[in-house]
Amino acid sequence: DCCEKSISLSAAAGGSVNISCKYPQSHSADVKFVCRRSGSDLCAEETSVKKNRIWSAEGQIQLYDDREQQLLTETISHVTQQHSAEYWCGVQSDQGHKSFITRVLISVT
Repeated sequence: DCCEKSISLSAAAGGSVNISCKYPQSHSADVKFVCRRSGSDLCAEETSVKKNRIWSAEGQIQLYDDREQQLLTETISHVTQQHSAEYWCGVQSDQGHKSFITRVLISVT
């Protein structure tokens, strides 16, 4: 089963971390996003990608959506202790409804 799971990743400060999230084929055409949680707000900081097989970069964060594999990949480069947090991968429908799929805990050492 691809969805509603939790994964933990660790990275060394100054390195990079890769987050891979599978999603249902029914959401292939939807916008994909990765959110950073802050307190009770699951989506305090959001990065999204709207196109298939195109890297979308925003600062230290890059997103890549492979719709044929139903796989969203996020790479955070030059991580610091500040990147240690809870993140969520998900999909957003045309109506703006967000579905949170995978919880990712990142620990930077």
